[in-house]
Amino acid sequence: MPRSPSDPSDPPDAFLAAARILARGGSLEARLDALASQAAAISGGPSAVVYLLDGEQGVLLPGGSFGLGDEARAGFASVSLADGRGPDDALAGAVRERRPAIVAPDRTTGLMLADAGGPIRAMATLPLVTEDETGAQAVQGLLAVGLSGQPTAPDALLARLGALADLAAAAVHQARLERALTERSEWLERVAHVDPLTGLTNRRTFERLLEHELARAGRQGTALSLAIFDIDGLAAIDRERGSEAADQVLRRVAATLADSVRLVDTVARFGGDEFALLAPGSAGRVIAGRVAAAVAALDGGADGVGRVSVSAGLARFPEDGASGADLLEAADEALRAAKGIGRGSIAEATAAG
Repeated sequence: MPRSPSDPSDPPDAFLAAARILARGGSLEARLDALASQAAAISGGPSAVVYLLDGEQGVLLPGGSFGLGDEARAGFASVSLADGRGPDDALAGAVRERRPAIVAPDRTTGLMLADAGGPIRAMATLPLVTEDETGAQAVQGLLAVGLSGQPTAPDALLARLGALADLAAAAVHQARLERALTERSEWLERVAHVDPLTGLTNRRTFERLLEHELARAGRQGTALSLAIFDIDGLAAIDRERGSEAADQVLRRVAATLADSVRLVDTVARFGGDEFALLAPGSAGRVIAGRVAAAVAALDGGADGVGRVSVSAGLARFPEDGASGADLLEAADEALRAAKGIGRGSIAEATAAG
């Protein structure tokens, strides 16, 4: 039988179990479900819910629970922290005031907490608060515990549940720190591979991908094309219109290049006014022509720089080289030949040789 909420003799095993819950890891939801179970065991009540605070939206979001049926869990709703009395004020008030309390359950929360465990007569609400090394506090969420009756020793019960709330707060805070670190790591990883001006792959990453594609093409006996594009007259645009106008041209050409290639192709900002294309198969000449035509069709009047064009040099594996360095040199020589022909020209290394 469950203990009465007035029973002050909660076994220390519940706290030991809670500590083990945090130590064993797993998803945050699973840990909060288990902590909610321990909260119900300590209180002798039928159910408990752990809410997470979304400070930007000003709402409490359900994070874990115990004693609720599938229907109630699926019907979890957010709790607004807006001022004023309302169905959720018992929960919102506990967060705003940052202090634990025994309250009469509101209509909405009371029904939710009582879904599987029977009716509740009172509810313990405990904000999940963490404190940093400077003493600054932050609310991470809320622990709401349904009670089957009014406790005769409310302070003792809140003290016991408070220790559990501290563990829940630590779990939420740790999970948020880990998520922030992961997001930061992913951002840094992306920045390391992307040109900041155009959003395309940068040269360093492109050269690694080139070696990878060369190895695959060698194993499979397939062709591979490498093209280097140069924006005609970009230096003059920078000199006459300024760096912002030149940067805008770079961004527009980069977007056009990305939109003109296939999903299997790789495009990159190669530095300065140059871009590179890596195209598996034998369609490199066709794709380079498509890119040049798309750039030539851009409306230069939007930037006040006139029509924009690109020249391109194309090299093929295995005809023009077996290594990345060989192909890059061949494509660069072909690009010089194209520039000698005139704006918007494309030259091939094999033909040039």
